[in-house]
Amino acid sequence: MNSSVLLLCLFSFLLLSSLPFSLCEETTSQTTTPLDHLCNNLGGFYVTPDYCFTAFAADSRSRTADYNFLALISLNLTISNATDVRSNINSLLTSTTFSSTTPSSEPVRKGLQTCLKLYDDVISSLRWSAQSVSAGRYDGAKPVVEQAVGVPASCDAMPGLQLSKKNDGFSRIALLSEAVVSYLAN
Repeated sequence: MNSSVLLLCLFSFLLLSSLPFSLCEETTSQTTTPLDHLCNNLGGFYVTPDYCFTAFAADSRSRTADYNFLALISLNLTISNATDVRSNINSLLTSTTFSSTTPSSEPVRKGLQTCLKLYDDVISSLRWSAQSVSAGRYDGAKPVVEQAVGVPASCDAMPGLQLSKKNDGFSRIALLSEAVVSYLAN
């Protein structure tokens, strides 16, 4: 009798151990989207998940986008932000403060003109990067986007310029684009 009980226990153990673990575990139907995966893995690029999700929330297509399209969205957000900064600089240059050139305003005017040129160039470069990313050539876009991140610091170094808030916004979104493109290039 002892041997039959032992065999029954052994048989029961073998039967239960052959069942898939998924029957024993609680199942969840959480799927990770490319946006979730991307935003949760950019920390090495100094981009927090919160900032990443917030920035991408500006474009509702982000929720269903694949990785390539997320890179394009980030670049388009960066281009849009750079265009806004350039427009702000243009407004400052055409304001009455700089309509008559006084010696005290000349360095600021020249700084604004230089900064305007930097943003003109970066917008053109970012558009090229978007075309490169669209074709799946992340390695080509990567150094261009890295250069874009430095534009705000160059403008902030100009004497008398008051663009730090606009430049900070551009710097953050450009850093996001750099992170996305770099992540996808690897």
